[in-house]
Amino acid sequence: MNDELDDIKNTWHAAKSSNVPPNGDPGQLIMKAEKKRKGSLRQHMGTIAVLCITLIGLAWFFLYVARFQQLVSHIGVGLMVGGLVVRIVIELYSIYLSGKIDMSAAALNTTHSAVAFYKFRKKIHGPVTVTILILYTIGFYMLTPEFSLYFSTLFMILIDASYVLGALIFTWSIRTSIRKEMGILDDLLKLQQDISRAD
Repeated sequence: MNDELDDIKNTWHAAKSSNVPPNGDPGQLIMKAEKKRKGSLRQHMGTIAVLCITLIGLAWFFLYVARFQQLVSHIGVGLMVGGLVVRIVIELYSIYLSGKIDMSAAALNTTHSAVAFYKFRKKIHGPVTVTILILYTIGFYMLTPEFSLYFSTLFMILIDASYVLGALIFTWSIRTSIRKEMGILDDLLKLQQDISRAD
C-alpha cells in the first residue's frame, strides 16, 4: 500500500513542478487511489476473517466442550466473545467508511476524507484495541477458577503460559499492522499539507 501512496505523491510533486493543475492527472490519481483502497479493503477483510474464525472457535468451545457453570466464568466468556464481536463490528464500519471516500472528487477533498478515515483507524488502534485486549485477557483469566476444578495444576500452568505466549505473538502482530497503517496516515497528512500549500 505504501508503494501506491508514494506513486500518488510522486505524481503530485511532478504535476506541481511542471505547472500542471494541482490535482495532476486526475484519472491516474484516481486509479492509484482506488488501488490503494482495494489493498486496504483486503487488509480489513483479512482481519474480519481471522476474528470470525476465532469467534466461531470460541463459541464452539464454550458451547460443546466447556460448559461453564460459575457466574464468574459466564462473565469471562461474555468479555472474550463480546470483545471479538465489537472488533468485528468496528472492522465492518471501517469498510463502510472507506467506501464513502469519493476517489473521483478533487484531490484535496479526497485527501480530507482519507485523513479522516485514518484518524478514525488511529483511535481504533489506540485506546479501543488496548481496551478490548485487556477485557479479553481479564475474561480469559476469569475462566481459570472453573478450569482448575477439572485440570491439574501443571495443566493450568501450561494453559496460562500458552496464553501469555499467544498474547505476546498477537500483540507483536497487531503492532506491526498498526505501524503500517499509521505510516500511511502520516504520509496522507504530509500529502494534504502539500496540496493545501499549492492551492
